[in-house]
Order: sequence, then C-alpha cells, then structure tokens
Amino acid sequence: MDRVQQLKELLDKHPDDSFLKYALALEYLKRGEEESAEQYFRTIVEQDPAYLGVYYQYGKWLETKGRHAEAIDMYSKGIQQAMMQGDSRTLQELRNAFAAVADIDL
Repeated sequence: MDRVQQLKELLDKHPDDSFLKYALALEYLKRGEEESAEQYFRTIVEQDPAYLGVYYQYGKWLETKGRHAEAIDMYSKGIQQAMMQGDSRTLQELRNAFAAVADIDL
C-alpha cells in the first residue's frame, strides 16, 4: 500500500486530524498532484487556522506557481497565528518568507 492510501485510511478514522491532511498535501505535492495538495492545504487553513505548519508550505507552493499575492496573504495569516500562539521560531520563518516574496527588509 502506498503512502497516500495509508494516510487516507488514517484520515477516514480521524477526519479532523490536520496533521494527516497536511501529510497528505505534502505527499500529493511529491506526486505532482498539485490540485489535490492545494485542496488539503486550503481545507486546513479554513478548518484549523491554528495549525501553523500549513502556512509556510502552502505559501511556498503558491510562490512556485507565481501566485505571489496569495503567498503574501498566506504568510500574513501564518504570522498572525504564530504571534497569537507565541511561537517565535515559526513567526521568524514566516516573516522571512513574507519579506522574501514581498521583496522588503524587515
């Protein structure tokens, strides 16, 4: 059984598990199934905005697609969440990514 199938079976048992959705999104990216990956990224942002890992990866993917305004928005949302959660490491990573795509110095 491949990794995607394993993750889907686990997700069937735990449908609210954002980590499983995130892992599926990353697996779909590895396979080149970008629409499926984006669907899982978007679902996490909508249903579990406190899941910090999604903002960086989704933002980076948006950048690769040339969707810079959306990437900036994603990083901004992640920055807000990281500040609310007091996660300084993730906050710095998101600020750096935001500055790089927005082409500004922080």
